[in-house]
Amino acid sequence: MQNQINWGKLVSQGRAKGQGISWSDEEMQALVMLCKVFSKQMSEIAPYIRKGILTIEGYKKSKGDPGIVNPILKLPKDELIKKAQALGVSASTDATVETLAEVITEEEKKKVVEKKAPVKKPKAKPIKKK
Repeated sequence: MQNQINWGKLVSQGRAKGQGISWSDEEMQALVMLCKVFSKQMSEIAPYIRKGILTIEGYKKSKGDPGIVNPILKLPKDELIKKAQALGVSASTDATVETLAEVITEEEKKKVVEKKAPVKKPKAKPIKKK
C-alpha cells in the first residue's frame, strides 16, 4: 500500500509552501513564531510567509494589505466551485481551495480587462474609382 501525500491539503492548512514544496527551516520557524505571537492558525499566517514576510514587524505592516491574502480563500470550497463554474471554469471537487481561488481571481481579472478594452471597429477603406 502506497501512501500519497495530499499536497493540496497541506498547502491549504499552511503546512506546506506549495504543491510539492516544503517550507525552508527559516520559513517554518517564522510561521510557528508568528502563529504563537498572534494566536493565529498556520493557514492564516502562511500567505504572509509565502510573500516573504518573516518578522513580527513585517507582519504588522502588511496585515492590512489586500494583496497578501486573497479574500476569496475565506469562502467554503463548494462556493468556490460554484463561483468557478459560473465563470466558465470546469472545476471539480479535486481542486484545492488555493487553486480555485487563483483561477477565480484570474478569470475575474480577465472579465474586467474585457470590459475596459474598447472594441475597435475596422475602418472601411475607400473604394477607388477607375
